[in-house]
Amino acid sequence: MQTKRDNKQQRLVLLPPLEEFVPRDHRLRRLQRVLDLSFVHEVVRARYCQDNGRGSIDPEVIIRLFLLQAIENIAEVRELMRQVQVNLAYRWFIGYELDEKLPDHSTLSKALDRFGDEVFNELFSLSIAQCRQSGLIAGKVLHVDATTIRADIDKNKVNKAESSDKDARFGRFGDGSKQPGYKQQTVVDDQSGVIVELSVTAANEADDKALMKMVDAASERLGSKPETVCADGGYSSGANAAACEEREIRLVSPPQPVPENKAGQHTIDQFIYDEQSDEFVCPSGKRLRYEGRTGIAGRRRKYRGQGRVCQGCPQKSHCTTATARSLAVSDHHGAMVRLRADHQTESFRALYRRRAPVIEGVFAQAKQWHGLGRAWRRGLSKMLIQSLLIAAVINLKRLIASLWDYLTVQNAVLALCKHIESFFTVSEENIHSNHNCRLTKCPS
Repeated sequence: MQTKRDNKQQRLVLLPPLEEFVPRDHRLRRLQRVLDLSFVHEVVRARYCQDNGRGSIDPEVIIRLFLLQAIENIAEVRELMRQVQVNLAYRWFIGYELDEKLPDHSTLSKALDRFGDEVFNELFSLSIAQCRQSGLIAGKVLHVDATTIRADIDKNKVNKAESSDKDARFGRFGDGSKQPGYKQQTVVDDQSGVIVELSVTAANEADDKALMKMVDAASERLGSKPETVCADGGYSSGANAAACEEREIRLVSPPQPVPENKAGQHTIDQFIYDEQSDEFVCPSGKRLRYEGRTGIAGRRRKYRGQGRVCQGCPQKSHCTTATARSLAVSDHHGAMVRLRADHQTESFRALYRRRAPVIEGVFAQAKQWHGLGRAWRRGLSKMLIQSLLIAAVINLKRLIASLWDYLTVQNAVLALCKHIESFFTVSEENIHSNHNCRLTKCPS
């Protein structure tokens, strides 16, 4: 018989606790098992008056709401609060009953100004510590890369007095276009894909300048330095190569090719650098000696051969049209020579091939699922908070996945053990009735 349901809902119903409405395998339940926000109240204590004024919204609730924003990729706090209003799992996660009035969206915006980035950096640090304690992070090979994030600003207002975002700058995006935005430098563990360090700058900042600062910060977080750092060619400066050598870290970053000399003349890689004597040896075996600084602000070192020697050299036509051949190199030329030599090895290539799947995969996840593709708010400090939130969520997801896999395997092993035990266990009644049976009960 066909029926029509009456949608009027006017009866008074006694509902069970919200806990009963959230499935046992819900992603927020899994997150709740590993989420530790016990630090929040202490970190923000100085930002509240402790003995006067109205009671505030619990700071932990605010952090949970921001976590929901990152988990569910909800760009606007107004929309976030609309979703929390009707989603029972969201209400359960922030600890609000069905009939409780939710915080106003403006409370969240004001909280960001009140909190700053300290509490979010602590959340990110704790996510790394939890992953370390679980054995997820190896820390031997780290991948470093940068990604650009579109700022919430009209491109015609960038870096102008009337700009609503004073910190955003033009940067090069993945599709080749120049857009206003920010740049996130990120360090990821090779074994687990856990983010172990990040920083946020304007989109026009050079990549290579941040490498060693990021590596040192990641080493401090992990309590040990990596054996290898992998990065794309934008990080392969002489300064970075030398700094990694000083720290006894292998830099796996493809060096820029040696520029060709005009008219097929000898290139700089055909000159052997003798670091002990600080001299170059030309293809004819003659020495070029240091003559001083040259270039813009004297940033390069100049070496020059002797005119009388070069004039009589049979290879002069393939070397220079000047009286004597000269070279201008950086202060870290020796480190670059060794990096170029290492670049030719198979182990270098094998390590570099691992870079893109690991760190590009992290960026893809952050942008497609958690909202890193565009800034939710304006200003460098707010962009940093967004990045820290998303990084913490990604790390906690890695932790949850590893623990869930462990529990799944553990439960399967326990089930198998019970099956084996039941197979080999024979009841006492059967033992007495069959004298030929040699099986006895397994020990408990």
